[in-house]
Formats: sequence, structure tokens, C-alpha cells
Amino acid sequence: MLEGHGMVRGLCLVGILGTLIAGAGCGQMKKLRQENQQLNESISSMQQENAELSSKASRYESEINRLENSRRDLEAKLKGTGATVRIKNGAVSVLLPGAVLFDPGQSTLRPQSKATLKKIAGILKTSAAGETVRIEGHTDNDPVLRQKDKYKSNWELSAARAAAVLHYMVEECGVSPTRVYIAGFGQYQPLADNKSKTGKAKNRRVEFVIVPRGGG
Repeated sequence: MLEGHGMVRGLCLVGILGTLIAGAGCGQMKKLRQENQQLNESISSMQQENAELSSKASRYESEINRLENSRRDLEAKLKGTGATVRIKNGAVSVLLPGAVLFDPGQSTLRPQSKATLKKIAGILKTSAAGETVRIEGHTDNDPVLRQKDKYKSNWELSAARAAAVLHYMVEECGVSPTRVYIAGFGQYQPLADNKSKTGKAKNRRVEFVIVPRGGG
């Protein structure tokens, strides 16, 4: 009799234990489902980010190819003029040495420079039609001495040179005044070291930067 009673009690304990195990199993399954959902959401988010990065990389590569093609095209058209063409901060830039355009310390265009400027103007009216062009003046770091009363610093001299080029392009070459503006950087954007005459000569320049749409 006691033996039978013990068996019943044992069966009851087994049933209770089974119920506890089953309850614990349900809780664990719920947790696993939540973790799986979170993992799937993370994977989906990463896939979306990857697609966006791939799209950006494709657009960037396309823009680099466009700029390089434009650079090569302008370089071929300007061959023999003394101008060089480079890609500068995401834009195509036509560079003319200062010696081609001006005498030392001056902002009056040299007569022999005008044929080159006319050629550049023609290109800007065709190959870069509709684009805005920033005409930049740059100098070396030598202080202004000959015309100190006229140009307080290289900033003023570089801006005056850029303005002289702009006026010629607009008034003599027919470039629309709504498409061009000037900037004078003085000595502060050098291409080379100002310690040598060669470096100084490289830094004295005017650049025609074809500003990307939406740029400044």
C-alpha cells in the first residue's frame, strides 16, 4: 500500500518537472525567435547599406571618368598654347603660367597672351557652354614691391590679375558675364615650394576652373 502511494507521488513529481521543463523550453524558443528576427533585421539593414555604397561608388567612378575625359579633351584642344589642364578638387582646371600673361608685378595683360586667351574663351563657349567658370589669380610669396602703393599685398595683385583676364574674356572674347567670376588667392595655394625660382614660377598662375553644377 505504501509502495503504491510512493509510485503515485513519484509520477506526480515527474509530471510537475515535465511541466517546468516545457515552460522553460517555450521561453527559450520565444527568446530565440526574437534574436532571429533581430538578426534578420540587421542583415536587411546591412544589405541596404551595401547597395547604397555600391551605388555611390558607381556614381563616383562615373564622375571620375567624365572629368578625365574632359581633361584630355581640353588638353588636346589647348596643345601648343602653354596651358596645362588638371583635375582640381573635383573640377577641370585650365592653368596658364603668370609669365604668359603678365610682366613681373603687373596686372596688365601682355599683348602676346591674348591669342591664347581667345582660344580658351572659344573653348569655354563651346566645350563648357553653360558652365560657370571661376578665374583664379595666384602668386608666389614674394612681397609686392614695385607697385606697393597700388597693391597692398599679393591678394590684391592676384585678384587684379584675375579681373584683367575676366574683363578681356567678357569684353573682347564674348564670354557671358553671367558665367564667370574671380578669386584672388595670393600666395596661399602654391603648386610648388617657393624656395626656388622654378617653384615660384609654377606658383604664379591664373586658373580657369570649370565649376561643377551646384558647386561654388
